[in-house]
Amino acid sequence: MSDALMHVIDASGVGMSDALIFLPSRRAVRAFERAVVEKNGGAAILPRLVALGEGADELTDADDLPRGDDIITNTERVVVLAKLLAADGSIGNLATALPIARDLVRMSDYLENEGVDAADIDWGALVDEKYAAHFQAKAKLLNILSSVMPAVARGRVTETARRNADIRAWIGLINNYKLVVVCASTASVPATADLMAAVAAAPHGRIILSGKIAGRASDFELATNPYNSEYKFLTRCGAVPDDVIQIDTGASAIDFMNAAFGNAGEIPAGGGVLRHCHLIECARESEEAAAVAEIAARAVAENKSVLVITPDAAGNQRIATAFAARQIPADFSGGMPGTMTAAGRAILNMFDEWADAGGDTFDRLYAAAGHDLFEMIAGLIADAGVNFTPQFDIETDASMAVLAALRDMSRCVTGADIILTAADARAFVADTLAGVSVRGAAPDEARVIVIGTIESRMQTADVVILTGLNEGMFPARGYENAWLPRNLCAQIGLPPADRKVALMSLDFMNLSCGGDVYWMRSRTAGGAATTESRFLSRVASRRGEFDTTASADILSAVRAHDDPPPRPLNYSAPTPPADWSDVYVTELELLIHNPYAFYARHILRLRPLDDYWVGPDARTFGNLVHSVIETARDIRPDALVAGMDRRASDVLGGAHGVVFHFWHKRFLEIAPVVANALTALKNAAAEIGGRAVIGGRTIRARADRVWDGGVMDIKTGAAPNKKQLLDGMMPQLGLEAYMLQSGGFPIKTTAASKSPIMVFLQLKNGDARPIVYDADTCARMITAAVDKTIEMVNMYSVGCAPYEYRETSDQKYRAYDDLARARDL
Repeated sequence: MSDALMHVIDASGVGMSDALIFLPSRRAVRAFERAVVEKNGGAAILPRLVALGEGADELTDADDLPRGDDIITNTERVVVLAKLLAADGSIGNLATALPIARDLVRMSDYLENEGVDAADIDWGALVDEKYAAHFQAKAKLLNILSSVMPAVARGRVTETARRNADIRAWIGLINNYKLVVVCASTASVPATADLMAAVAAAPHGRIILSGKIAGRASDFELATNPYNSEYKFLTRCGAVPDDVIQIDTGASAIDFMNAAFGNAGEIPAGGGVLRHCHLIECARESEEAAAVAEIAARAVAENKSVLVITPDAAGNQRIATAFAARQIPADFSGGMPGTMTAAGRAILNMFDEWADAGGDTFDRLYAAAGHDLFEMIAGLIADAGVNFTPQFDIETDASMAVLAALRDMSRCVTGADIILTAADARAFVADTLAGVSVRGAAPDEARVIVIGTIESRMQTADVVILTGLNEGMFPARGYENAWLPRNLCAQIGLPPADRKVALMSLDFMNLSCGGDVYWMRSRTAGGAATTESRFLSRVASRRGEFDTTASADILSAVRAHDDPPPRPLNYSAPTPPADWSDVYVTELELLIHNPYAFYARHILRLRPLDDYWVGPDARTFGNLVHSVIETARDIRPDALVAGMDRRASDVLGGAHGVVFHFWHKRFLEIAPVVANALTALKNAAAEIGGRAVIGGRTIRARADRVWDGGVMDIKTGAAPNKKQLLDGMMPQLGLEAYMLQSGGFPIKTTAASKSPIMVFLQLKNGDARPIVYDADTCARMITAAVDKTIEMVNMYSVGCAPYEYRETSDQKYRAYDDLARARDL
């Protein structure tokens, strides 16, 4: 395409500085800039190069174009729609509404891009009772979108409307140049087609079409034909394919490709000789990414350039991982989603840890930040005491992009008067980060470029690798069918769902005309068998003679990388570097009873997944009771039982069944005990964090109840026995008492806290009662807990002792048995 464009410019006799060139992407602009410089052998005067969709500087202040405050952002639209949808009883909450809102905005932009005014459509009448219920439900949501959003926008236009206005605005400027060219665009979008029609009508205008449109009009009229969009554009301009002037840029396989993708029976005289195309079918997607890396590594070693085409973001990430493993520098245009950056993962991990721990940590921090989500997150980042995992540098471009997106989302949430729950906040953060694309700096003179199909236009390389050649991937399924039946799409003026197939087939044909081409596919994806791309089937059915011999060599090399020589398992206890990080009292119990479990949880930060098949159990019951007690404002027995019943109904899917029956009996037993115990406490703080430095290591705790003179731990099972406490084997409450004694909790204390008492509120089935240890006994238990902690610090932090596995009959210390291979020993 660059050669063709250069030919058109040279043939026009117009100087570069008097030409205006529209190209499909910014990458195409950079590619043509390099082509001009290479042709001139150095510095050169460039034409005005514009990526379609970018506005003109001359029109920045124009009164009829939307700018700045005249535009409603997609983020604001998603937030407002989520709030509206959450009010619907069938949706019910923001976390559920958010993906629907995102999809609705995407659908709205698609309609707007295609010139369909959603406000003029009565969706309910259009999708009446003769359609399936799920389509009627979607029509209801589309009605909300088209009827309410204009009032929310208050005259502002969408980002899509602005982009289309920018494209059409160029029409008024084309007469300022002596030559205007639109290159490599298919005119598939109305705004672009309008600009191209204006350029085609101008005496100094030129349109350079992709491929080689030649053949039967009856073929071009089919929605799946590669030239369907270009044919429609020619028809609009009053032209036919024979009017298109062909530019000879050298021999290629385009004539065979045209025949293969058309419906005529004849094959060109040269036949389907495609020896430059190599088909490689991999067992799975990870192997496909590794095969791409193998091909790229070989090409780079021969000083060849490589162009990798990947049709989806997941494939892009798999290839990036494979390249990193092989240390292949590459330019990735797709970028990295915000969820994959260190900052994004750390922030999401923080929300997940809060969810795992329960309690009201998020609510307290969020309220303290004035219900401003970004201020809360920014405050935690500024707090050097917050331990984010993974660690991240706030100054990097990736971190700044993530934080900028979170700030914009937070402002929209605040502007919509939304107060988030922890679950809602996590959903909004994840949704926002998924929309962030962070692209690192391209390596200098990168020999390998990884891009999508649209960006591939105007690109060339010595080696071209097309990945993901499976149905549903390349070609991809059209977004058009996500919300409405096909016949309704046509009825309201939307293009057919197969338009994406047509566009991708044109890309496939053009890219397959490269000098050395690899077609890649996986026989399985996500554990399911795949179907090869219809593009490959087309070529094969028309007797295309492509190469299949390279596959064995490439896959053998890949599988050799994945088949290292066997090494015996190392059963020795792990001995990592000295760990001086903060540790919670609950984790200290792991260290005492099973050091390997502490190693896996605290140092490796691994959490065993819940068994999908295991229903609500004792742990679920305990978490439920704790959460109700933590948040209860009314601690009368009947109020506590009602609160526990409500939570149990939510957890169990209703107030029925055997489990609910037995849980309710437990609630009736423990509620009076809880009410009496908590009523007796004066000015007690609930779920409060404390800390103390013992043996040089910071020990942290979150106490169920703390007051001036005592600490309480609520146990839904059996409390530790007196011997365990006096031996320091169960140090949690003893250490909390020590923190109170030494001023480690943020509460006002008097001399009473120098000799505290300890209380276990035991809610064991059939034995619900408070267990109180007086000040003298508590003092001995404090000493035992501190001594045991110092012993552990000296042994593991100072002495770097191995974290050995210890047999225990207590299930809570055995969560990592499989990882430790305990049954192998």
